[in-house]
Amino acid sequence: MAANGLARQRFRAATLMMLLTMSLAACGTGEASLPKKIALLAPFEGQYREIGYNALYALRLAFADAEPMNVQLLATDDGGTIASAIARVRALNLDPAVAAIIAIGPLATHPAAQMANDKPLILIGNWGHDRADEDSLYASDSYLAQTRQSGDRDMLAQTRALAADPAKLRFYSSGSLPDEAFRQRYLNSALYAPAPNLLATLTYDIGRLALSAIVDGAAIHATAYHGLTGRIRFEDGYWADAPRNRFRYEGDRLIIDTG
Repeated sequence: MAANGLARQRFRAATLMMLLTMSLAACGTGEASLPKKIALLAPFEGQYREIGYNALYALRLAFADAEPMNVQLLATDDGGTIASAIARVRALNLDPAVAAIIAIGPLATHPAAQMANDKPLILIGNWGHDRADEDSLYASDSYLAQTRQSGDRDMLAQTRALAADPAKLRFYSSGSLPDEAFRQRYLNSALYAPAPNLLATLTYDIGRLALSAIVDGAAIHATAYHGLTGRIRFEDGYWADAPRNRFRYEGDRLIIDTG
């Protein structure tokens, strides 16, 4: 508990620093002198906080592996409501150094938050929303997104606790289970890194794709990346040829459901 409290305090301090930096940028700091930023908009408080921290450690690992020159990771809490997520998106749009936003969780990916944005916004995970804006890129199978499936919620312990029969819980996702090599690198990347969930490798790959595009001066929607989850490229705003994996729990262990 003490470690979790310290982590939250550090995150809040980093958020305050982010807001100060953005205020200075809006007051006329020269855009050419600023490093580029990839923002992660995710829940770091409340019932979905495990999603945010899982994504944060995955992106930190992506940055460590890519060693980008003059590109920084900016983690931003979604605030816990749709209104606050919209406000955070608008604030990130005011920062000229933010080159792309990676959104994860039901609030950060909400259609209203998407429509408040004018920058490349990459959505990860199916939370019951479809792509709602031309600037949005959905790192998902288009069918899962367009049918507004919310399958990635079902990987959470609280979802299983509320299920009438957790053994019968089945859900679809374009995420994939990390192999042991990635799992160990992820866990060893930080002292309090949690076990990687089924979106961790996808989040890592999206981070690498976005970094590659920014460093090369290319458009993210036109960039392809061969990563841990296969080849990622966007077509009509969705991940082309994305996997549609079905998962279930066997006890406490998440597995691919082939039945």
